[in-house]
Amino acid sequence: MYLFVLFELLKHIKPKYKERHGHCLVPRSFSNKRLTRWVSRQRQKYWEMKEGKSSIMTAERVDILNSLGFVWRLHQNYWHEMLDEFKGIQREAWRL
Repeated sequence: MYLFVLFELLKHIKPKYKERHGHCLVPRSFSNKRLTRWVSRQRQKYWEMKEGKSSIMTAERVDILNSLGFVWRLHQNYWHEMLDEFKGIQREAWRL
């Protein structure tokens, strides 16, 4: 029951973070340590579920987090951000 209540509480905090910062990539250095631990745990439990291990993560929770723009793979997201930045630089270079 405690995990359910915590999940329900924090799923309302995360949209506020997204609204303020424009993304759901909560850095480890973020001042709200409770949120950073929760985000890290969601990723951990998601991958346990994907690997077929016992996990508290459910399809419903995944859907909720996906609807908020939750990023499951940090490095993959970073790679795409850098690719977009590179494309922008390339477009600017062709204009010169």
